[in-house]
Amino acid sequence: MPAGSRRIKVLAIDDNEEFRNLLKELLEPHGFEVVLAANPVKALEAYTRLKDSIELVLLDYYMPQLDGGKTLEWLRKLNPHVRVIICSGAEEMKLRQLQAQLGMDGYIHKPFRLEEALFVIKQVMAKKPRPA
Repeated sequence: MPAGSRRIKVLAIDDNEEFRNLLKELLEPHGFEVVLAANPVKALEAYTRLKDSIELVLLDYYMPQLDGGKTLEWLRKLNPHVRVIICSGAEEMKLRQLQAQLGMDGYIHKPFRLEEALFVIKQVMAKKPRPA
């Protein structure tokens, strides 16, 4: 990352600890500051505290307590402009349906290659923020 570049703060929500840590390890050298949340409840607490600095949420869809759809609803109540990328091992067709149905900004299919994830993230970050 070039000196003086701004780091983009990302909230990664996934119930799989290994995957959360992998996201942090992969993204941080590429200019991201990754905040980790093990479940939707912890994620909503973190987002409430940090919503003015978090620019992107990477959201697992299938989690205990709240699924990705309900978590997204709560995130949007806190910030209607939140950018969210769904990260899931569900079939690609299912991810496309969820993206369209829930108005997600993008999706990353697990397992993924780093280049693919960075491409989707850059596309989403280049878009104007969602309307309220």
